Parts: sequence; structure tokens; C-alpha cells
Amino acid sequence: MKKAFHFLKSHEDMAFATCDRENNPKVRVLQLMKTDGHTLYFAVSPLSETYAQLQDNDRAEALAWEGDVSVRVTGKVHFDVPDETCREIYKNSKLLQRLYTHYKELAYLRFVAKKLDYYDLSVSPPVQDVYDFDKEDLPVAPNPSVLEHRF
Repeated sequence: MKKAFHFLKSHEDMAFATCDRENNPKVRVLQLMKTDGHTLYFAVSPLSETYAQLQDNDRAEALAWEGDVSVRVTGKVHFDVPDETCREIYKNSKLLQRLYTHYKELAYLRFVAKKLDYYDLSVSPPVQDVYDFDKEDLPVAPNPSVLEHRF
């Protein structure tokens, strides 16, 4: 599992899939902003299609790949990222700073992995590692007192 998360940390661009209200899949590229255990952090505009879709359906899937190696993550999205983490993400992203004048203009999400698939087709036999995370393994929601209303 460590090799899968190490791979993700070194690949910030990820294909990120949601579904619209008619259950049609929608895929876009999002930048991975931070990882913590098996939680991935992203930032999106609260005016975006992505944000609206995740409000309707909190399930998503993300994929990073390079050459013959890929990591697919399936899980749930939560918009309860502590303010301190939001500030950190914004401060560490030149892209966000270029596109937005203040960190509060964004919606920050934590994507909690329920399942992770690691594929390496560069070796024989190919490697396929599948990790299912139990509820006990999932991080708990942050204390509401550390959250700040951003919209």
C-alpha cells in the first residue's frame, strides 16, 4: 500500500470522476493537493460542475498513471476540511494562487479512500494489488470547531 500512496504523492494530476444527476459519468483532471494516510485532498471552485455533482452524490473515483503503472482510488468526498488545512493547501499551490485571490474562494474536499487498486504492468507477471479499507481504518471527521464557513 505504501508504494501506491508514494506513487500518488509524486503524481499531482489525477483523473477525477463523478456522476451528474442523470448518473452520466463526468471525468476531469484535478490536482492532488495533499495526502494524509488514505485521504486525498483537492480544491475546486464552489461554482463548478464538479462541486455541484459532489453535493448531489459524494461518491467519486480518481486515477493517476504513468507508463505501465496506475493507481485507482474509489471513495467518498467530504467538504469538512479544517480551515488550517485549507490555508496550507492554498499557500502551497502556485496554481490556486494564480487563479484565485484568496483561499476562501475555493471549496476544499477530502476524498477518503474506500478501495485502492495498484497496477504495475511493467513486470512479469503483472502486479495487481487491491486494498479495501474497513470503516475502522477511515479517518474521523474533524472537530466542527476547527472548521470555518468559507462561502
